[in-house]
Amino acid sequence: MVKRQRGHKARLELTCDQSALLDEQASAAITIGNCLHAYWTHFPGRKPTLAQADQAIRQARTDFPFLAALPAQAAQAVLKT
Repeated sequence: MVKRQRGHKARLELTCDQSALLDEQASAAITIGNCLHAYWTHFPGRKPTLAQADQAIRQARTDFPFLAALPAQAAQAVLKT
């Protein structure tokens, strides 16, 4: 017996404000991901801990207002991936 997997696709009908917010959050997530990559490769021979990287993200979100557009939970998810 073969188990069938069924999915559901739904098209999002976003308003202009929602679309702008989503673009802003996506840009912040990409920027945080790029900064984390640079942070990780900056330390030759040793890697920073997740706690140190989390603290760096928290500091960056306070120093750069455009990164604060991304919720803290989403920033932590970027760190975990």
